[in-house]
Formats: sequence, structure tokens, C-alpha cells
Amino acid sequence: MKWKSALAFAGVGSFLGFLIAVLLYEPLKNESMVYLIVVGLAVGVLASVKFEVELEASSYAFLLGVFTALILVLLWVPARAGMTPFYLAMGITMGAMVYAKPSGLKDTFLVPIAYLGGFVVVMLVMKNYPPVRDNEYAVPVLFSAAGSATALAFFSSLARWGFEFARKFAKSGRGNV
Repeated sequence: MKWKSALAFAGVGSFLGFLIAVLLYEPLKNESMVYLIVVGLAVGVLASVKFEVELEASSYAFLLGVFTALILVLLWVPARAGMTPFYLAMGITMGAMVYAKPSGLKDTFLVPIAYLGGFVVVMLVMKNYPPVRDNEYAVPVLFSAAGSATALAFFSSLARWGFEFARKFAKSGRGNV
């Protein structure tokens, strides 16, 4: 099993589990639906065994979603440290996603899904962490930060893909003007 494929599929699976949980929450009024995130994570890892695809940027995006969620949950929410941990997480996100060379346009478009998948896994694990549980604004603010970081990760990855594509195009005979 390729670990990059497993991480990318885990991110996609956990995001799909989150999406299904959100869609089913209102009609069923069942809070245990959030555990579909774990089911999606497991299905994603199992799917990566069958479909071994080399996804570079998406695997980094899943790990980055986990890492930035941990930074924000453990440093930003309890300490009320201002915007410094948020800017740190955004800087790490942009730097890592510019560094991670996407294997193609498909990989680039899976980056935001995998990033959010990693983020929601940490949010599920930390849902009973007292600073998150006791602060009524913590979860909406954290998901707003996740939205910003997801957009930043996607556009950083898209920029890297565009730079690589332009470099390859310029080296080919078609790119000479």
C-alpha cells in the first residue's frame, strides 16, 4: 500500500463522511452521525489498497489539515492568543502546498477535499476538549479558519501546478514564441 495514496483517500473518505453526516443530521436529528467521518476515513484507506494512485499534493493536504487543526485547537482556542497562531497555520499551509508538487490537475482539485477531511477528523477527536466544548464560538471560528486555509491550500497547489505546467510547456517546442 502506498502511504501517499492512503493519506489522500483517507482525506477524501473522511470529507465524504462529514458531508453525509451534515446532510443527514437535520432529517434524523442524530448526533451519532458524526461518526460517519471515521467510517469514511476507514473506507478511504481501504479503497487506497485497491486503487493505488500517486497523489502527492492531496496526501500533504490531509496531513496539513490535521496539523493546522491541532495548532488551532490546542494553541489558538484555549490561549486566546490573538491572530498569531492563525497566521502561523496559514503560513505553514501556503508554504507546504507550494512545496508539494501536484501529480496532476486531478490531484490539485482533491487538495481542498483532503485538507478538510484531515481537519474534520481532528475536530471529531477534539469535540469534547474543554476549550472547544465550553466556548460557543470555537467551532464556527475554527471552521471559518478551515475554510480560509482550504482556499489557500487549493490556490497554492493550483499555482504550483500552473508553474510546473508552464515550465514543461516552455521546454517543449510548442512554448517558443
